[in-house]
Amino acid sequence: MRNALYSYGRLAARRPWQLLAAWLLVAAAIVGAWSVVGTTIDDDVRIPGSDSNRAQEVQAAVFPASALGNGTLVFHNADGSVTSTEDRTAIEASLRAVQELDEVTQVVSPFPQQPGQPAPRVSADGHTAYARVYFDVPSAALDEQAADRVLAAAAPATDAGLEVLPGGQLAKAAAGDPGHRSELIGLAVAAVVLLVALGAAAAMALPIISALVGLVLGLAAIGLLSQFGAIPDLATTVASMISLGVGIDYALFIVVRYRAARQEGDSHERALGVAVATAGAAVLFAGATVAVGLGGLLLAGLPLLTSLGWTAAVAVGLSVLAAVGVLPAVLGIVGSRLGAGALLWHRSNAPKAGWWRRIGEGTARRPWLAVVGSLMVLAVFIAPVAGLTLGQQDDGHDPAGTPTRQSYDLLESAFGAGVNGPLLVVADLGDAAGGDRAAMQQQALAVNSALASVPGVSSVQGPQVSDDGSAALWQVVPTTAPSDPATGDLVTELREEILPPLATDGTQLHVGGQTAAKIDFTDQVADRLPLVLAVVIALSFLLLVILFRSVVIPLTAALMNLLSVGAAYGILTFAFAEGHLTALLGLDGPVPIESYIPLILFAVLFGLSMDYEVFLVSSIAERWRAERDNRRAVVTGLGSAGRVVTAAALIMFSVFISFAGQDNPVIKMFGVGLGLAVLLDAVVVRGFLVPGIMVLLGRANWWFPRWLERIMPRVDLEAHPSAGETPAGLPPLDEASDGLPPAGEASDGFPPVDGPVLETR
Repeated sequence: MRNALYSYGRLAARRPWQLLAAWLLVAAAIVGAWSVVGTTIDDDVRIPGSDSNRAQEVQAAVFPASALGNGTLVFHNADGSVTSTEDRTAIEASLRAVQELDEVTQVVSPFPQQPGQPAPRVSADGHTAYARVYFDVPSAALDEQAADRVLAAAAPATDAGLEVLPGGQLAKAAAGDPGHRSELIGLAVAAVVLLVALGAAAAMALPIISALVGLVLGLAAIGLLSQFGAIPDLATTVASMISLGVGIDYALFIVVRYRAARQEGDSHERALGVAVATAGAAVLFAGATVAVGLGGLLLAGLPLLTSLGWTAAVAVGLSVLAAVGVLPAVLGIVGSRLGAGALLWHRSNAPKAGWWRRIGEGTARRPWLAVVGSLMVLAVFIAPVAGLTLGQQDDGHDPAGTPTRQSYDLLESAFGAGVNGPLLVVADLGDAAGGDRAAMQQQALAVNSALASVPGVSSVQGPQVSDDGSAALWQVVPTTAPSDPATGDLVTELREEILPPLATDGTQLHVGGQTAAKIDFTDQVADRLPLVLAVVIALSFLLLVILFRSVVIPLTAALMNLLSVGAAYGILTFAFAEGHLTALLGLDGPVPIESYIPLILFAVLFGLSMDYEVFLVSSIAERWRAERDNRRAVVTGLGSAGRVVTAAALIMFSVFISFAGQDNPVIKMFGVGLGLAVLLDAVVVRGFLVPGIMVLLGRANWWFPRWLERIMPRVDLEAHPSAGETPAGLPPLDEASDGLPPAGEASDGFPPVDGPVLETR
């Protein structure tokens, strides 16, 4: 592989414009196709084999309208009653106008059709009412424009002085696309970090360009692949977050390696070949470790996690392609101008011995202090995990003032918390379909009576019987919120105690709806969690065994990664579940942690931690192979790689934490959890704990059984060909000067070699 990468780097130096044009043509084709078909989104939660999934299948088959997109229109009169003649006339005129919209299939009025009938969608005090609106497209296809048309059609009610709010899926559509503010903030902060780390505007720009190319290609590829299977909207956001972070980091490693080779005296062509063959190979390996972590999500057997896993893996893969494929072509063009726009202080004010080397020397002198101190710091972050409990979020956890939160609060105050997450009881009549109508009616009445008598049930609406008489549907409104554990207990009681005795004559009764689906989802995540953890850890261990030809280093790396994951869980618990940072993040109070968030955090963070392990320990391993002095190898390797790993972590932190500004609490959790955990991992774990343990273990770090030596393939990421030598017999290069000064001199703003130049060797 190194031979091919070395040749590609040389080709990029000789024919950069041709290579860049070829890449742009490929990118244009992919993005052009994406612009035509778009991205297929489906936010419904499905759990194969679960009771909620069976209810969803029956509902989609016999009640197709209710299975498509729907939402609520909430009408509120704080000073009067919506049942007054004036208000009711305005509301009914609004609903007729909504019904006439092309995308609307049905509108269910809050008012009874016949005098004396109950009005469950009108509050007891008469101040609030809500209507159900059904659309001819899935919920994911509802957009801001559709919500605006519905609200515009409700103008008669607004003109009459009523407050009109969208609710449910309609409110989510009204909130619109969050835009790309988070990405722009992350890029801006990352640019500052890069400028300080690299010392030149031109060098700073290249990782940003590479990351943006990878991001666009990744989103385009995800969009094209989504035509074969819809993905949740969350998947594109998580993929963007990870793609930007790793894209900048991977490009940074290659740019730094190229600069180091130039300042060691290599020609432009040779330096680019070496950079792609060494740092490029490390980037490929690092991308593979992240993909292994994300691939573990596929083992959960849940469509949501499968989508999050493969979309993020595709995004990482395209970021790797941009760094290893597109970036060398751009570097081939920029060449000696890489130092353009250099910071003056960056050219002269840094000492030769970096502070990470001094930290390494201190660690070598007092390794126990570094290990114990690091573990104490990590213990502070891990400690809150003892109080970690998983739960469900609902629209009541969204920031105040958002459309979803406004309608949620209004409906809760008028009808109780359960109205925001009704359960669906679906009866599949089976052999009883088309039978004795009187018997069917008797059974329906029995179901109604049984449901209404259950403690925790606020109201029961239905049954709605299908046209062919094969199924019936009830809407059950709990007394508690969708996120309340009591609602989960109610679902369990309905399934295990209330409904089984009523399932007679071949009738099957299922409990569905999004609230029930999330409960099933939590149960299946808990069942599959041990398998996912075991496979990801085992595969990551195997990859590091192959890379470092050691058993001890991969084992300690896995343990260190678990500590970083534990710290991430502790941060989430402290910040969100206990509510200590929710006010700072724009939330009102404690927010439960969804069951899938720890699993996704594990998959992503385990892979990213392996990235830093690869870049740090490969630098240490190179010194070990050259000198066979473990203590010296740790000091020199940390001094060399510590700066670039820290810069990479700061960039990753900047990108991740910027997503905490989004309204969605789940995205906030990913941004805060991943951002702080990555920074903690790079500084505390890789900067102090891993070097301290390696010093204590000494030569045992490199123990490798002979039988493994014989069967394991060999991977060398960091070997540097000496002058006049190339990998695997490639012809020597012409080392004639290409206009750059020799090592130690500066030209055109390029920092001299004795300045703070980041290295990977």
